[in-house]
Amino acid sequence: MLPQFALPGAPRLPQRDLPFVHRIFTPEDPDGTTLVLLHGSGGNETDLLPFAHRVNPRATLIALRGRAVEEGTPRWFRREGLMRFDQDDIRAEAEAFDAFLTEARRAYGLDPDGLSVIGYSNGAAFLGAVLQLYPGAVRRAVLLRPAAALEQAPAADLHGTRVLALTGARDFFRAEAPKLTAALTAAGAGVTLRAFDAGHEITTADEAAVQHWMTGETDG
Repeated sequence: MLPQFALPGAPRLPQRDLPFVHRIFTPEDPDGTTLVLLHGSGGNETDLLPFAHRVNPRATLIALRGRAVEEGTPRWFRREGLMRFDQDDIRAEAEAFDAFLTEARRAYGLDPDGLSVIGYSNGAAFLGAVLQLYPGAVRRAVLLRPAAALEQAPAADLHGTRVLALTGARDFFRAEAPKLTAALTAAGAGVTLRAFDAGHEITTADEAAVQHWMTGETDG
């Protein structure tokens, strides 16, 4: 397990025995909100920490590491081709993530009403699958450069769930996002889909859009 982040002289929260390797960062003046972070393919649990801290400097951050490994780097589920995914592995990892959220709320005393999950690339595809497989587990989700991972999504009631999906106009995978957002909308989620002049990388426009969406300053 990796050590937790803390300001100099501040106590570190104990690392809990949860299903995923993770880091937790508590700001000096927390506002009661929590951002759970899911990295992209080949990344790790530290990748989205600077982005999330800029989005909300007062949010507690919990960053996870995917457990599937491909060519020595972490992912959230196994792949069988460029856009073909191991469906059983997705479901198994989604079950583990749902258990993680349940235990993390208890172990770290998190307010469910202040919790949002941010996924990027492979992490966004995984988060989209979690929304469909475990309705209600995540009520606010940010999908950065998402794609549909499930070949046959179960019927789900996502009324009360808010989703922000951000794509890049020059992203090779951009065409994969509408299938996922359409399925989430059909299930009752409130989905905002926006595209920026970008590729697959995260930009400052993504940062501003997420910040505004979370604070309710704009419609997305």
